[in-house]
Amino acid sequence: ILIIGSQGQLGKTLVSHFGNQMNWNVIGADVVDLNPENNEDDDIVVQSKGMKEYISLPQDGSVADLSVALYRGVSNYLSPNKSANNNNKSAARGLDAIICASGGWMGDIDKFNFQHAIQDNELLEDIDVEEEYIRESTLVCEHMMKVNYYPVVAGGMIGQHFLHNGGGGGGNSNNGLFVIIGASAALSPTPGMLGYGAAKSASHHFLQSYGPSLTEENGSTSVGILPLMLDTPANRAMMDGNGNDDRYSKMVKPIHIANEIGEWIKHPHLRPHSGSLVKVIAKSRMDGSGGA
Repeated sequence: ILIIGSQGQLGKTLVSHFGNQMNWNVIGADVVDLNPENNEDDDIVVQSKGMKEYISLPQDGSVADLSVALYRGVSNYLSPNKSANNNNKSAARGLDAIICASGGWMGDIDKFNFQHAIQDNELLEDIDVEEEYIRESTLVCEHMMKVNYYPVVAGGMIGQHFLHNGGGGGGNSNNGLFVIIGASAALSPTPGMLGYGAAKSASHHFLQSYGPSLTEENGSTSVGILPLMLDTPANRAMMDGNGNDDRYSKMVKPIHIANEIGEWIKHPHLRPHSGSLVKVIAKSRMDGSGGA
């Protein structure tokens, strides 16, 4: 199982569930350095986190850089003695599932507050306010594409090469599974978070277009899971701590997503049609009880 974004809250839950509880072989991939102090053996650090292998991804690279890093890492793990120039696709296949758990959120730059912050700073009096606003606003859009869309494209490219081939037609054989985490909010306009909504919408479009073609090619299934909001400490920190925010009831626990994906991996006949976008309806309470 390849988990892209394995060091985020959802990614860690997936790694723990599949690697520690299900005892499946998990390959993690992320931009985070697992051993920044270099004071332990890398293999020991990786295994202690429930993974068999960890692929370190470039932080500021292009989508091509990301895809190549993933390809090399997966190829080296599945076929350690295979030459990097060997183009034999059938020999390299071997992933049961690829789950793209990468993601992040940033809202649009508030123009009024941004302009006043610069104008009130004497050190920035020579700055063209409009130019800086344009720069910062487009950087938000660019970053949202990098963290929400690029990993989906990279995962899709890797899936064409490494997912188990169950035969064309999408039958109930042991074919591969490609899952992305989208956002139900991006099914509609997203004023106030243009970059985020555009990146998630692009991910949805990619999945819907990619799914049928992948099924026709090798029988694998592609599904998008669309929660409104994941129940993570970071998301809870953004909300009203008094329980007056109705988004508490719509938060989806990462473990519920992990459980559902696990069922799809074990029982291919339970999967939605390839190319489907599946909205997740949550029934949670502020104290964290409830479920999806």
